[in-house]
Amino acid sequence: MKKTTLAASACLIAALTGCAAPNGPGGPGGGNQPTSDNSTTAIRCGSMALGGAVLGGLLGGKKGALKGAAVGLAACAVVEVASRQTSSSADVEKTYRTANRNALPPKAKIVAYTTAVTPQGVARTMEPIKVQSTIRAVSGTGEPVREVKEVLIAYGPDGEEFKRGEKIVNDKGGSGEFDNSFTLRLPEGAPEGVYKLRTQLYLNGAMASTNEGALQVFRGGKVALLPRDGAIVALASR
Repeated sequence: MKKTTLAASACLIAALTGCAAPNGPGGPGGGNQPTSDNSTTAIRCGSMALGGAVLGGLLGGKKGALKGAAVGLAACAVVEVASRQTSSSADVEKTYRTANRNALPPKAKIVAYTTAVTPQGVARTMEPIKVQSTIRAVSGTGEPVREVKEVLIAYGPDGEEFKRGEKIVNDKGGSGEFDNSFTLRLPEGAPEGVYKLRTQLYLNGAMASTNEGALQVFRGGKVALLPRDGAIVALASR
């Protein structure tokens, strides 16, 4: 049995290595290579996740299967980022002064940070999962807003981080109100289960706030809703 397991593991490792080769999807140079059929990439990524799950199952049972599937997930999941400024520095400072006796804070401050996810609560693999944030930052009398950065961290059903994206939302510096969005695209072979999404907001290099929630992912067919306390309507700041 041990020899059989090792042989199967070797075959799967070879298969996974081929999928993540430098010029293949998931490899360092794969993102810039021309492709004639996008479905080919999806099939290979799905095979990678499935192969990883089988390999993990051989080596570590159910827990190992989840970790093995995460190998393919990390290689083939994609995070797209976009941001834009929606209110000027002057407008944000005016609003803050109006609510605070015509005074600014002594240091740069995050005035508002809200995050919402679509779809809400349940998604299918390959369905875009959009994490949309509204961020309002105001400069202080003794410290201007230099950099506002948001980070998305995605955790798979095994509880392990598998993908991360980040964006400096005020790329020209300064305060203001900004919309920032991360779009997470899971490969066809992504494992089913509960995925946790966490966002972190940094102001001038220091952690300012975090949001988090959970999303149930299915491969297709009928879906079952999460219990009320597990579904995302909007991510709650803490």
